[in-house]
Amino acid sequence: MRTQLSERVKTYGLLFLLGSMTQPLYAQSQVVGKISFARGSNAAQQPGAAPRILGAGTEIFQGDNIQTTERSFVIIDFIDGTKVTVRPNSNFSIDHYELQAGTPKAQLALHEGGIHTSNGAIAGHNPEDFQIKTDLATVKAQQADYSVRICRDDCQQEQAQQTTTEAGSTAPDVVARVVEIKGDVYADNPEEIGTIKERRLSLGSPLYSKDHLQSKKDSYALMVFRDGEKITLQADSKMEIARYSYQHKSEKDQALYRLTTGGMRVLTGTIGKTNKEAFAIDTPVGTIGIRGTGFDLTCVGTCINNQPTTPEQIQQGRMAGLYSHVWEGQIALLNDTGEHLLSMPDSNYIASRNADAWTLPGLPPALFNLPIPRPDADHSNLQKLFSATRQKTVPAGLYVAVHKGRVQLNQEGHSTRKNTNINLGKDEAGYVDPKKGIGRLAKQQDFQTRDPYQSDNGHAKHPDYQDIDSINAEGYETNSSNAPQCDND
Repeated sequence: MRTQLSERVKTYGLLFLLGSMTQPLYAQSQVVGKISFARGSNAAQQPGAAPRILGAGTEIFQGDNIQTTERSFVIIDFIDGTKVTVRPNSNFSIDHYELQAGTPKAQLALHEGGIHTSNGAIAGHNPEDFQIKTDLATVKAQQADYSVRICRDDCQQEQAQQTTTEAGSTAPDVVARVVEIKGDVYADNPEEIGTIKERRLSLGSPLYSKDHLQSKKDSYALMVFRDGEKITLQADSKMEIARYSYQHKSEKDQALYRLTTGGMRVLTGTIGKTNKEAFAIDTPVGTIGIRGTGFDLTCVGTCINNQPTTPEQIQQGRMAGLYSHVWEGQIALLNDTGEHLLSMPDSNYIASRNADAWTLPGLPPALFNLPIPRPDADHSNLQKLFSATRQKTVPAGLYVAVHKGRVQLNQEGHSTRKNTNINLGKDEAGYVDPKKGIGRLAKQQDFQTRDPYQSDNGHAKHPDYQDIDSINAEGYETNSSNAPQCDND
């Protein structure tokens, strides 16, 4: 395949003369992007047309097949803001790229080699909208920065050249995943660097410590955490995963949350069962502690009421304040008036931080028949959600490394195995074995983390030179419109 490409490049002049006698086929195709940088011998080809040499500024069309040779690569800027770096010795196709309002869709194909992708607008909301197909699996991305690599023996050779240390292992940044969702639920993280702050959650979405979650009307999300804890966020609600750590070498196990608006249904996991002091939920009227339990919390209005109330108003669930109901175990709410214990199957109401608890005969009807699943109804497999495999070598297969956002590896249509998909979050890696199927890796491999063709603020880096900005000093062209870029030699 590489020899064929080299021959095509050598005979480009003749093909150009022959092709110029008629209108090029690619002239009738939709422009989907352009080359922002090219190094070495690279070409694009439409079905039935002559190959086109790629240089900075060259237009890229829907239907193009792009091939790169040894020590050559290109960076494509697509019309929606997506950037794709096509590594050396790669074969990459643009099957479909549509940015029409209401129907944005991108379907790409990686046949050989690798790419690094930083998503734009199309991959903003749904991972189904931006797909990269390979022979082993389909890669679906949402607001992500990630690399996809088809490895033969080349990745093992690159790995052997790296210095591997256990200290380089990736910390488990993903603390939970969405296992059931309805409607519109969003998350943002104040520590996230980048232009896209808000993430629209969908089935399988990863969640992180410090995430702020918000659900819209008629919406909810059921989340499962690493320690087995489960939380359902109700509609019109806001909560924060203030601090979460489980089985982390440098931190104690802890689960701390904040509920500011709306409600949540909670079933504690290992953290709450083994160390009750390590679990807490802060609310506007006080802090909830647990004794190993399942319970519901609902903030009505602003969750604070400093006005006179009557028992009838409270029992109807119409007054601002915090309503609590325990369906398993016991909780303790601590505020300025002291500790208020609540055990199964009781309910209570607290108006503010300096108010006592009102015991209720039952949760008000308006709050009791919640149209969302209780978390103990979920039977997700924790091992499937969070387990990972350590690799000592780099066998052939498909490798995906996520640097930001969310990526799904899906084998539907590729394999009959039961584990047809996994979801990957920031700093996670996935692997597809041609015989064994999909798995999550315990850490990103050195050949992935030290890939010189990863983007760095839109630039790729190569070991033969520092970065694209310095190439002019070495004699490579970066600003020609359609001319090939060559080495000094």
